[in-house]
Amino acid sequence: MRVFLGVILGILLTILVAYLADAGRAPVCPAGGVGCPLVNWDEANVRFKNTEHNLRAFWDRVTGRND
Repeated sequence: MRVFLGVILGILLTILVAYLADAGRAPVCPAGGVGCPLVNWDEANVRFKNTEHNLRAFWDRVTGRND
């Protein structure tokens, strides 16, 4: 159980640090590449929404819900 909790905590900590590192950077990367964000947060949001939708659809199939 400790290992599982450690893995989840590590994932959340990694995302938090990447977000904080990008918070002070310009959203558009300049020509030289200095000061570019680490993560494309718009793309990450789209992928998260798609994953959430797929998980909900899977859960509805598993539980027998048909909307």
